[in-house]
Amino acid sequence: MHRIGAFFGSYNPKIARNWGEKRVLEEKPTTECYQTLSSAYDYFNSALFAGQLPDVIITFHRQRKVMGYASIGRWVNEKRQYVDELAVNPEYFAKYPLIEICQTLCHEMAHIWQAHYGSPGRRGYHNAQWAKKMVQIGLIPSSTGKPGGQNTGEWMMDYVLLEGPFHNACKELLKKGYRLPWVDRYPVYRLELPITAYDDKGSEYELTENLNPRPTAAIAAMRAEKDASAVMTEQSLSERRLGSEHEEVNRFYDDDNLSELITSKPKPRSGRIKYACKTCHIQLWGKPGLNVVCGDCNKKLSEVI
Repeated sequence: MHRIGAFFGSYNPKIARNWGEKRVLEEKPTTECYQTLSSAYDYFNSALFAGQLPDVIITFHRQRKVMGYASIGRWVNEKRQYVDELAVNPEYFAKYPLIEICQTLCHEMAHIWQAHYGSPGRRGYHNAQWAKKMVQIGLIPSSTGKPGGQNTGEWMMDYVLLEGPFHNACKELLKKGYRLPWVDRYPVYRLELPITAYDDKGSEYELTENLNPRPTAAIAAMRAEKDASAVMTEQSLSERRLGSEHEEVNRFYDDDNLSELITSKPKPRSGRIKYACKTCHIQLWGKPGLNVVCGDCNKKLSEVI
């Protein structure tokens, strides 16, 4: 039987030589990666779900524009015991804040909870029971990703409740030194956005790296300094505002036990993709898979998620 494989990534002789050398690591990278995610699953299971969730098999996937999914009853052993799969996309690890990776993880866990203890909605629909559970753990469902959106429906995002259960649990996890030990060298490019949370009145707060809310005066000073020092054209300012808009998330649930639950895929608004130059901040829209080079700096434009 012939086996077909593939090699991904550019060839760098220097790096290749380093790979060929005998490396002494404290722990095997595969074990370290999966144990890190498994420990986060166990931590949030205890902190937010009272330890109710079953063990799962955590996997990596690289589906385009999908941060994670859950697939109920996807794995089976010789004893006919079924286990759910929870998959995360490592291409988002390097550029996205750790709280958003944990947010994706907990969103999938809410779907796993509903699959075992509730009544999931029809394919593609986030129902009221799911929304209620999300609110209980401190992730507020919203069709816009901000206060004021619908909390049920086909397309659904969520935002962090300030000082809610998830926010507080995530802060404690970071205090313990939690981190992702390995990240992808070719991550998904993302425009710089602040880490935010909202209180129960819908007011927005920027969070520090430790997930503490910044004082209002400090935020105003930072914004004023940024505005004073920025040298940008009116067009580029407009483009940056467009780049800071949150994409809607395409999440669906399939009633079949062996179906995938995609919960972090941006909703396709058209067949076009946004591309941006990291240096000049120009942006354009085009079909997927374009190889576009900026005419000003001669650097390749990256897809914006």
